Amino acid sequence: VLGTVMTVARGNPAAHEVLVDSWPHFGVVLTRLRPEEHKDPQDFYSNQLTVYYRDEGAWRELLGGTQAVDWTRAFQMQGMQEGMYEAVRQAADAKGLRLE
Repeated sequence: VLGTVMTVARGNPAAHEVLVDSWPHFGVVLTRLRPEEHKDPQDFYSNQLTVYYRDEGAWRELLGGTQAVDWTRAFQMQGMQEGMYEAVRQAADAKGLRLE
């Protein structure tokens, strides 16, 4: 996440965006490719999302209650925090989607 923020601040050659739930006291940060840059909805490699959160509840709310994650496209979710995978699995299950 920090690498993406630094890249965006330095001209954003990779066409990413950084989303936060609130500022400056954020609970979750999500980075993703700008939606207009998506060329192939099945290309999970180019559609990588990274997440860092201080508040797992904010993360779960972002997954289930916003359009921050485009569930109609293949994607990779990257993050290292405990609970991240379980939250994604529960959100996918609630939408009737398969998670690999």
